Amino acid sequence: MTGALFLRNVSLFANLSASEIEPLAERLVARKYRENEPIFEQGSVGNSLYIVKSGTVAIVITDPDGHAQTVAQFGSGQVFGEFGLLDGLPRSAGAVACERSELLILTRPEFFIYLEEHPKVAINLLVLISRRLRFAMQRAEHEDDNLSPLTRLARILADFGERYGNRDNGDVQLSLRLTQGEMAGIIGCTRSETEAAIENLRQRGLVDTHGLQMVIHNLEELRALAAG
Repeated sequence: MTGALFLRNVSLFANLSASEIEPLAERLVARKYRENEPIFEQGSVGNSLYIVKSGTVAIVITDPDGHAQTVAQFGSGQVFGEFGLLDGLPRSAGAVACERSELLILTRPEFFIYLEEHPKVAINLLVLISRRLRFAMQRAEHEDDNLSPLTRLARILADFGERYGNRDNGDVQLSLRLTQGEMAGIIGCTRSETEAAIENLRQRGLVDTHGLQMVIHNLEELRALAAG
């Protein structure tokens, strides 16, 4: 898959035109990492955004006593490191490859040169950061809940349907464009658990997916499932 074609499956860049996405793809640098190889260290100066082309990356926070905790995982098509790209401040966490992985790297200087010609990407990035902060707060509200991945997903999708849904002949089309990996991060489950939960809802006829777009066919039944 070429760089430009791959970027169309990344939510941050999915709405860009061919004339906008091709020059961006030319600025990306590909790098391969071995299993357990560090990508960057906690406290290091952040100056790049990373896109996972293949493999899995863990975001790890280490406390002063040296205890490490994995706080997020990113898979193919997901983006991380966006805060360092914007502010250039020290990283609040480290990143390590969970398996053999290939990443596409966009450095801060290259990104700002690109933005001078394509400011639309800056708006998309701000939306992405805003969503991540909002979703993190939503997850924190329910982090003590002992809920199954299916119930967590139903709860979040019901909430999204009410907040960001467009109704069309009984269906609710979500205006959000999220990868399954991003959804996994939102509900606080593994990607495999999230994929299984989505498939469960699809088999029940409650939702359907078309690329990064999701349609809710029965919001009322989804709410009932979310209520347990």
